[in-house]
Amino acid sequence: MKNQFIQTTSALILPISFMGILFLLSAVSIGLPDKYELGGVMVTGIALFMTFLVLRKDKKTFKDIGYFWERKTPIRFAYGFLIGIVITGFMLFLLVNFSNLQFRQKTNPNILSAVLWLLAFFPLALMEEIIFRGYAFIKINENVGLWPAQILLALLFAWYHDFTGLTFFNQLLGPGIWALIYGIAAVWSKGLALPTGIHMAINVVLALFGQKDDRHAIWNLAYDTEITPILHEQTENVGLVMQMVILLIGIILTECYRRKMIKTRS
Repeated sequence: MKNQFIQTTSALILPISFMGILFLLSAVSIGLPDKYELGGVMVTGIALFMTFLVLRKDKKTFKDIGYFWERKTPIRFAYGFLIGIVITGFMLFLLVNFSNLQFRQKTNPNILSAVLWLLAFFPLALMEEIIFRGYAFIKINENVGLWPAQILLALLFAWYHDFTGLTFFNQLLGPGIWALIYGIAAVWSKGLALPTGIHMAINVVLALFGQKDDRHAIWNLAYDTEITPILHEQTENVGLVMQMVILLIGIILTECYRRKMIKTRS
């Protein structure tokens, strides 16, 4: 038990240190590039370099933890991207049909700017998968178990989306729940291409509908009538139910995979 605690703590040093670096960079005004521009590439480079350092300490390589290019890598990414589009599109469809929200196209949207902006979600999604479904996740999964890896990294992933902790519960219901999906996609596919594809697609679809950053959205979600507390609560409840369904799916898939691995090893 003591050995497992030490192994878990040492594995978590990487994501916690990375979060600390991002917090310091965001707190210091030194003219850093926007995360949707070169900033995303920069933080992805930081994530890879930090992972390289811990792997070197363990006398391992990127290939030892599934970080390598192979023929099926783009296929897995495309498959994940398709899964993410279908899931998020279906959730938005349900949200509109069970609430008073409607899709509204923005006036004179700049399609080219939107496409270029959406490409920025690739390095951002990859960076988050490297840190939260990479070295730390794999080490904890191997040495302690899948559930500890899923839960601990999901909590960190939620905290990462709000360093202040003021909206931690909301982040737990959003990124925290999706972390289970990304995690099981990573272990099932034995790599990061599939979860990165899912992750990027979710952000892309949400961004297209103005749910990430409204700068280059093509559509918006707007109420058909005047917003009332009842309408707002109804929309919140629909969203909460869908997130609970995603949570249930994540739990079922994680437990099924865990049991499958136990049978394989026995």
